[in-house]
Amino acid sequence: MTTTRALPPDEWFKLEGTLLEQAWPSFDPESDIVLVVEEDGVIVGCTSFLPRWHMEGTWIHPDHRSMVKVGRPLLSAMYTLAHQLKAKELIMVSVDPEVSAMCRRLGSSSILMHGDHYSIGLGNA
Repeated sequence: MTTTRALPPDEWFKLEGTLLEQAWPSFDPESDIVLVVEEDGVIVGCTSFLPRWHMEGTWIHPDHRSMVKVGRPLLSAMYTLAHQLKAKELIMVSVDPEVSAMCRRLGSSSILMHGDHYSIGLGNA
């Protein structure tokens, strides 16, 4: 029998073996929602709804790729704004190897998400 449901936080460990296995430990039980399709109690499909701030277009001009002059001030402003917004996490897609390297240097909480990223328009939903 196939069922579809919101997976309660105390069952998120069942996401091991799915594409969410590396992400679920950082989920917030107060705001994040995981949807699953189960067949005979086994997860056969899943997705998550995460209210996060998503940064796009992070860029530094190639002639100004100094961490001291541009990178650090940009990061400092980013952290200041994130704290003002009470953000717990920031999501960013990088297409630039140097920006990707910066993201990896930002700490152990950085998770590399493989794959193409899309914006799905919902119209007037």
